[in-house]
Parts: sequence; structure tokens; C-alpha cells
Amino acid sequence: MTKKILTRKKEHLQIANDEPIHFHELTTGFEDYHFVHNALPEIDLKDVNIKANFLGYELQSPLMISSISGGEDESKQLNRDLARAANQSGIALSLGSIRPALENPECIGSYQIARKEAPNIPIIANIGASQLVKEYKSKQLSKILKQIDVNAISIHLNPLQEALQPEGEPHFKGVSRAIEILRETLPYPVIVKEVGFGLSLDAIKRLQKMGIQWVDVAGSGGTSWSRIEHHRMKSQNKKDIATQFFEWGIPTVESIQNAIKVKQMKIIASGGIDTGLKFAKAIALGAELAGAAIPFLQARNKGGVTRVCDLINVYSETLRIAMFCTGNQDLARFRGNKSIISYRKL
Repeated sequence: MTKKILTRKKEHLQIANDEPIHFHELTTGFEDYHFVHNALPEIDLKDVNIKANFLGYELQSPLMISSISGGEDESKQLNRDLARAANQSGIALSLGSIRPALENPECIGSYQIARKEAPNIPIIANIGASQLVKEYKSKQLSKILKQIDVNAISIHLNPLQEALQPEGEPHFKGVSRAIEILRETLPYPVIVKEVGFGLSLDAIKRLQKMGIQWVDVAGSGGTSWSRIEHHRMKSQNKKDIATQFFEWGIPTVESIQNAIKVKQMKIIASGGIDTGLKFAKAIALGAELAGAAIPFLQARNKGGVTRVCDLINVYSETLRIAMFCTGNQDLARFRGNKSIISYRKL
């Protein structure tokens, strides 16, 4: 089983890096939002503060490298490089699914490398919701999380991906209760995330009733896992079925807006945030943090740690300048400020 999972993870990384796997028609929605330029900001750019607090750490920017990989040998090197870049830049890092480490202790090194290379930032582990129902319990998870030395765990909701994946496990009956039990018994904060198809208002409300305080909306408009799994399929009939879901999901902006309606829910925005300006818009619309995965994967594959750090700098400095040009000196004034960002469909 572990070998099959590792092969699948390796294929996912290769396809995500090399193939056209973005939505073609459905967009994130960020293109319809525009900052209100302030020609009289009455602040100096050098005084703009983009630091953010997350899981007990002070981040240099409210940015996260989202879950990408886990388990296979290539992932150890990838996690090493991403962790180095995240630590140097002072941003958060989310690891790929820890399922391989749960099934084979020999895989744990590919995750432990992250804390070794990044002692000064929050690191988040990740596990699939469908696996919680039948396979993994809090005691087992807690042991692995301690060994990896993370600060939180995220549970990814991916019913469509599981339904389409050749080896998929679309077992979601009982997932809500499994999440509740995990939150009640694990000595770690629990974040619940989608994988790129977004979160509805109803789903977010239900998660809050389970005691979840953080959601990563991971909306549609960026990477399409329907397309990724389509590339892996051998059967033409299954390919045809996957094609029906190429434009499925809730756009990232709509998902952020859904989460904002749920009072006291803390939001991480991801899903198609492939530019610094989209990152800045996500924060302005109300997200505490925003993240991306594929842009950092591709940057690392092109130029290693240096290229990833350069890209992080692009995101962070774009946010800083957007705050400056809207007259906001800190994130508290910028985040969720409806007066500085307007809806204007072009």
C-alpha cells in the first residue's frame, strides 16, 4: 500500500509541475476586485508592517507555502528546500499528507527534515479526511505529529478527488464525527481545508459547530485536481467522466466570503493565489493568511531555495506596496477593510 501511495504522490508532483492543470473557465474571482488607489496615503513605505501572528509565531508576512508533497525520496529534498526558504523568509509551511509515514515509519524522515531546516516557523502536518474514518486514531496521529515536530494538523476534505482518483477512497460517511473526535483528543490545533474546490457556507458553519476555528478555503480557479487525476487515468471512460468536473467548485473569493459570514472563523485563503496581487487581495478581503503550492513547487524546481525566496519576496513586497498605496500601515487596518477594495467586473 505504501509503495502505491508514494508512486501516486510522485505522479502528482510531476503532473503539477509539467502539465496544464489549471481551470480554464472558472476563475478565482480576484480579477473582479480592485484596490482603491490612495494618492495621499500619509505614511512612509518603510513604516508599513506586514508581520502577522500565527500559531504562536510572528511571521514576517501572512503567507504560507501550502501542502505539496510527502513520503517519497524526492519529497525529502523538496521539503528540505521549501523549509529552508520558508524559515529564511519567516513564513508558514504546510507539509503534504503524512499518510505514508503512518503506514511506513521509514518515510518519516521526509517530514522531519522540515523542522530540522526550519526551527523558527510554524509547520503544519496534513491528513485526508476519508482516512480518519476507518484507519487512523488520535493516539497514532499524536505520536507521528510529535516525531515530526509540528504546530498543528490540517485535515483535507477532497471528496471529488477521491471519487475520481483511480485508487480513490470516497468514504465520507462519519467524517464529521471523526473531525470532532480529533479536535477533542489531539493536543494540537486542527485546521480543516479543501484541496481546490472550495468551501460552502453550510460546510463552514458545520465545521464551526464541530469546534473548528481555522479553515483553509482552498477555492476553485487555480489547480484542478480533476485535471491532475485525469492525466493519471488509463481508462478512456474514466477520463471522460473526469472531464465533466474540470470546471467544478466554488471560486476562491466566494469561499472567502462564505467564511467571513461565519463569525469568529479564522480564514486561510488558497486556491489560485499565483500572484502577489491576488495574495494582497485575499488578505484585504478578510483572510488571516493566504497560501499557494504550485508556484513555489515550480520556483524550487527552476532555481532551488533562492528562487523560492525570491518568489516569497515578490508576494510579500506586493502586499506591502498595496498596503502603502491604500493608506494602511498595518494588517489590522488593511485586513477586511471594505473601503480599500471594490467589486468592479470588467
